[in-house]
Amino acid sequence: LKSERPRLHQRLQALKNNIDRPLAAILTLNTVAHTAGAAGVGAQVGVVFGDGYLAIASTVMTILILVLSEIVPKTIGAKFWRSLAPFLPAILNFMILSLRPFIWLSDKLTKQIGGGEPDIDVRSEIKALATLGNEQDIIDADERRVISNILDLHTIRVRDVMTPRTVCESVRPDETISEFLYRVKSLPYSRFPVIDADEEPYGLILRNEALESESDKQVSELTRPIEVVSEYVDVETVMTQFLQSRQHMAVVYDEHGSWLGLLTLEDIIETILGQPIMDETDTIPSLRRYAQQRWGKRLKPEPTKNPES
Repeated sequence: LKSERPRLHQRLQALKNNIDRPLAAILTLNTVAHTAGAAGVGAQVGVVFGDGYLAIASTVMTILILVLSEIVPKTIGAKFWRSLAPFLPAILNFMILSLRPFIWLSDKLTKQIGGGEPDIDVRSEIKALATLGNEQDIIDADERRVISNILDLHTIRVRDVMTPRTVCESVRPDETISEFLYRVKSLPYSRFPVIDADEEPYGLILRNEALESESDKQVSELTRPIEVVSEYVDVETVMTQFLQSRQHMAVVYDEHGSWLGLLTLEDIIETILGQPIMDETDTIPSLRRYAQQRWGKRLKPEPTKNPES
């Protein structure tokens, strides 16, 4: 509508931006019509048929008002709103102009009672719409999950999705290229963090660049910058940093300066998708779960042997 009929879009947008005014006009006219109609019909029934028929007249009027002025108009509006949209601005603006005193009074009362603008949780509304769309088979479960996960990225901390240090492979800056390549030859990764003996981040090195380099060079000569993030930063912020700096990896540190693990762009994508991304070289679906299992095995107590009697 904005591109096809810009003037109509502008007029409808103006009504939407001040939604209280058209609503007040519609409700005022609706209430006046109901009250005046019921009073007029009741008076005529009393004159023509007598007071004994007032109860019957009230029942019939209630049904007619409910059907003809509530159910039918709202059903038509819900089904044919696109066809009716071109006529609405003129009608609503005429009603607003005609009922200006009532709208002014309604606006004053609303501001006194309601205060400022209401807080609207747009994220929850979008997630509710996605859930509704899934229930009505408009979108599938995967699409609903992706929408929900994207909207929750600002609440997820780096520590919740990072790859733990215990299953990461880091490189020292003073290693030679040949030592580095020999040590990581069986690993499927394309980039490695370079961290010195004091756990200070030095950068990252790409396997492809190391393969093309001289074997006696040191790793420090081929390092590239690497992002450094706190474990408490939200994932949405780190994803923005990755996109702006065109990086794929960040070293995660705690408040004491110890490095805890790595966060990669793949980790963030897996968080959005809600499932791990695996290729033909991956043998472990979740390195986080693998690290927890390894640590759990270490914590298991050794079985005690019964002393010989």
